[in-house]
Amino acid sequence: MHDTLLICGDSFAADWTVKYPGWGWPNKLAECFDVTNLAQPGCGEYKIYQQLLSVDLNKFSTILVSHTSPNRIYVKTHPVHYNDVLHKNSDLIYTDILEHAKNDKSLSSIVDYYENYFDLEYAKFVHSMTCEKIQNLLTTVTGKILHVAHSPWHNLHQFDNMINFEWVFKKHNGFMNHYNDQGNKIICDLIVRKINDSDSVVKI
Repeated sequence: MHDTLLICGDSFAADWTVKYPGWGWPNKLAECFDVTNLAQPGCGEYKIYQQLLSVDLNKFSTILVSHTSPNRIYVKTHPVHYNDVLHKNSDLIYTDILEHAKNDKSLSSIVDYYENYFDLEYAKFVHSMTCEKIQNLLTTVTGKILHVAHSPWHNLHQFDNMINFEWVFKKHNGFMNHYNDQGNKIICDLIVRKINDSDSVVKI
């Protein structure tokens, strides 16, 4: 069994127990591996790349990257969640800003940008380039690499050794890491099996 596991990514992979009681699949993985979890709710692909840059990747036997959608806009400081213990490092997402703009008119300019100026094709282009940077960075790593996603990944950058858990999310969505207990268990079991299968996960 590989002992050390680095997790990077967004809210699907973050440790929600810093704010809420319960457990998600990253917490269950900590029962099988020595886990370092750098994932942060609400972060975009650029911040996931920064997570990877912040540590010595060769200290880990396995690196798991949970990728996010191209729909987030990078911000250094979030205008709403900057004091929240779980979401303080979030980037902008339209639905979240739209909801908070009902009571905070200062957010209306962000809503206006999303509704009138945001270009999804450009966002996908930047997202793809960031994914390529992640892939290139991980070519220097000696351990195993596993990429995961939890939402539609059509026409986005294709990683080797990637599992899309969209089907699990559709059937078993819930609160902790956006899954119910059954969904979190399914994901944990599949990841453990994938990591421990010496033939199924190879370096990019």
